Amino acid sequence: MDKTAIAKKILHYRKLKGITQEALSELTGLNVRTIQRIESGEVDPRLYTLKSIADALNVSLEELLPEPTQHELNQIAVLHITPAGFFLLPVVGNVLLPFIFWMLKREEINGINRHGKDILNSQLTYSIVIGILIGAVTVMAFIQIFFPGNQFSLMFFMHLPIYMVVGMILSAIAFGILPLINAIRVSNGKKPWRYPFKIIFFK
Repeated sequence: MDKTAIAKKILHYRKLKGITQEALSELTGLNVRTIQRIESGEVDPRLYTLKSIADALNVSLEELLPEPTQHELNQIAVLHITPAGFFLLPVVGNVLLPFIFWMLKREEINGINRHGKDILNSQLTYSIVIGILIGAVTVMAFIQIFFPGNQFSLMFFMHLPIYMVVGMILSAIAFGILPLINAIRVSNGKKPWRYPFKIIFFK
């Protein structure tokens, strides 16, 4: 991250709020020397340190952060591609890979938290839906085994090829096409498209 840009923003907001370095030190739990070094641009503060300072200054973390560098944008783009792990490990790969990548990078990459939470919320939702559908197919199979000739299960399995084709198309979009489009957009400095139909697990 750009240490100088961060230092200028912290200094600006601290003076705007009329808070001394000593007062900011008490509010954040950081020692005064650390505050001085951050404001002079001597150190590259961690995101959790900036979050403490942002809370103390009553501003959002984003207001203290500079625009992401191209390297950071590229790292976020990689995060957007990780849901393709579904094709290696269905149902869990699309959640596991983004989660691991996000956990490893969330304290290093400017702006990655917002992207990571959006991706994980969507992929967890999609995995839950897939799990429910697999459960439904399993139930129908058991009904057919124990109650041969059941009209409801017979009708279900007659249409199963159609359901599978639709499922493959939706999977290609959710775990391949949309993540790839968002990776390209982020790498080019554009906002990613929001992943639709998601439950908010991470706020």
